[in-house]
Amino acid sequence: MTLQQKTLHRYRQLFPTKPLREISASTGIQITRVFRLFNGKIMKVGELEAFEKAINEKIHENPHAENLTNLIEEASVILTSDELKKITEYVARKVSARNFARCENQCNYQTANIA
Repeated sequence: MTLQQKTLHRYRQLFPTKPLREISASTGIQITRVFRLFNGKIMKVGELEAFEKAINEKIHENPHAENLTNLIEEASVILTSDELKKITEYVARKVSARNFARCENQCNYQTANIA
Protein backbone atom coordinates (compact mmCIF):
# COMPACT_ATOMS: atom_id res chain seq x y z
CA MET A 1 0.00 0.00 0.00
CA THR A 2 1.43 3.39 -0.98
CA LEU A 3 1.64 6.42 1.27
CA GLN A 4 -1.19 8.02 -0.70
CA GLN A 5 -3.43 4.98 -0.27
CA LYS A 6 -2.63 4.77 3.44
CA THR A 7 -3.40 8.45 3.93
CA LEU A 8 -6.71 8.28 2.08
CA HIS A 9 -7.65 5.09 3.94
CA ARG A 10 -6.90 6.73 7.30
CA TYR A 11 -8.89 9.79 6.25
CA ARG A 12 -11.89 7.62 5.35
CA GLN A 13 -11.62 5.78 8.66
CA LEU A 14 -11.84 9.07 10.54
CA PHE A 15 -14.46 10.62 8.26
CA PRO A 16 -16.40 7.69 6.76
CA THR A 17 -19.48 9.62 5.63
CA LYS A 18 -17.99 12.99 4.76
CA PRO A 19 -19.04 13.99 1.23
CA LEU A 20 -16.57 15.22 -1.38
CA ARG A 21 -17.80 18.80 -1.02
CA GLU A 22 -16.90 18.86 2.70
CA ILE A 23 -13.57 17.12 2.07
CA SER A 24 -12.80 19.78 -0.50
CA ALA A 25 -13.72 22.59 1.90
CA SER A 26 -11.71 21.17 4.81
CA THR A 27 -8.57 20.40 2.78
CA GLY A 28 -8.64 23.35 0.39
CA ILE A 29 -8.42 21.01 -2.62
CA GLN A 30 -10.87 21.44 -5.51
CA ILE A 31 -13.77 19.00 -5.45
CA THR A 32 -12.95 17.51 -8.86
CA ARG A 33 -9.37 16.95 -7.74
CA VAL A 34 -10.56 15.24 -4.52
CA PHE A 35 -12.71 12.94 -6.66
CA ARG A 36 -9.73 12.09 -8.84
CA LEU A 37 -7.48 11.44 -5.83
CA PHE A 38 -9.98 9.00 -4.32
CA ASN A 39 -10.10 7.26 -7.70
CA GLY A 40 -6.36 6.68 -7.96
CA LYS A 41 -4.83 9.84 -9.42
CA ILE A 42 -1.33 10.57 -8.10
CA MET A 43 -1.30 13.04 -5.20
CA LYS A 44 0.91 16.12 -5.02
CA VAL A 45 2.92 16.81 -1.87
CA GLY A 46 0.73 19.77 -0.91
CA GLU A 47 -2.40 17.62 -1.21
CA LEU A 48 -0.85 14.90 0.92
CA GLU A 49 0.03 17.51 3.54
CA ALA A 50 -3.56 18.84 3.49
CA PHE A 51 -4.98 15.37 4.14
CA GLU A 52 -2.37 14.66 6.84
CA LYS A 53 -3.21 17.97 8.54
CA ALA A 54 -6.92 17.09 8.61
CA ILE A 55 -6.11 13.62 9.98
CA ASN A 56 -3.82 15.00 12.69
CA GLU A 57 -6.36 17.63 13.74
CA LYS A 58 -9.03 14.96 14.14
CA ILE A 59 -6.70 12.66 16.07
CA HIS A 60 -5.57 15.43 18.41
CA GLU A 61 -9.16 16.29 19.30
CA ASN A 62 -8.86 13.32 21.65
CA PRO A 63 -6.75 14.43 24.64
CA HIS A 64 -5.23 10.97 25.07
CA ALA A 65 -3.94 10.63 21.49
CA GLU A 66 -0.74 12.62 21.98
CA ASN A 67 -0.03 10.85 25.28
CA LEU A 68 -0.45 7.47 23.56
CA THR A 69 1.90 8.48 20.75
CA ASN A 70 4.57 9.59 23.23
CA LEU A 71 4.23 6.38 25.25
CA ILE A 72 4.54 4.24 22.13
CA GLU A 73 7.74 6.01 21.12
CA GLU A 74 9.20 5.61 24.60
CA ALA A 75 8.08 1.98 24.88
CA SER A 76 9.68 1.07 21.57
CA VAL A 77 13.02 2.20 22.97
CA ILE A 78 12.99 0.74 26.48
CA LEU A 79 10.80 -2.37 26.40
CA THR A 80 11.94 -5.83 25.33
CA SER A 81 10.81 -7.45 22.12
CA ASP A 82 8.47 -9.83 24.00
CA GLU A 83 6.85 -6.99 25.93
CA LEU A 84 6.31 -5.01 22.73
CA LYS A 85 4.82 -8.10 21.07
CA LYS A 86 2.27 -8.49 23.89
CA ILE A 87 1.30 -4.82 23.74
CA THR A 88 1.02 -4.96 19.94
CA GLU A 89 -1.21 -8.03 20.09
CA TYR A 90 -3.45 -6.39 22.70
CA VAL A 91 -3.85 -3.21 20.66
CA ALA A 92 -4.44 -5.23 17.48
CA ARG A 93 -7.24 -7.17 19.22
CA LYS A 94 -8.87 -3.94 20.46
CA VAL A 95 -8.72 -2.38 16.99
CA SER A 96 -10.02 -5.53 15.33
CA ALA A 97 -12.93 -5.74 17.77
CA ARG A 98 -13.82 -2.09 17.17
CA ASN A 99 -13.64 -2.52 13.39
CA PHE A 100 -15.84 -5.60 13.63
CA ALA A 101 -18.40 -3.74 15.74
CA ARG A 102 -18.35 -0.82 13.30
CA CYS A 103 -18.89 -3.18 10.38
CA GLU A 104 -21.77 -4.88 12.18
CA ASN A 105 -23.46 -1.53 12.81
CA GLN A 106 -23.04 -0.43 9.18
CA CYS A 107 -24.26 -3.76 7.85
CA ASN A 108 -27.34 -3.65 10.10
CA TYR A 109 -28.04 -0.05 9.08
CA GLN A 110 -27.79 -0.88 5.38
CA THR A 111 -30.04 -3.91 5.82
CA ALA A 112 -32.61 -1.79 7.65
CA ASN A 113 -32.57 0.78 4.83
CA ILE A 114 -33.12 -1.89 2.20
CA ALA A 115 -36.07 -3.48 4.00
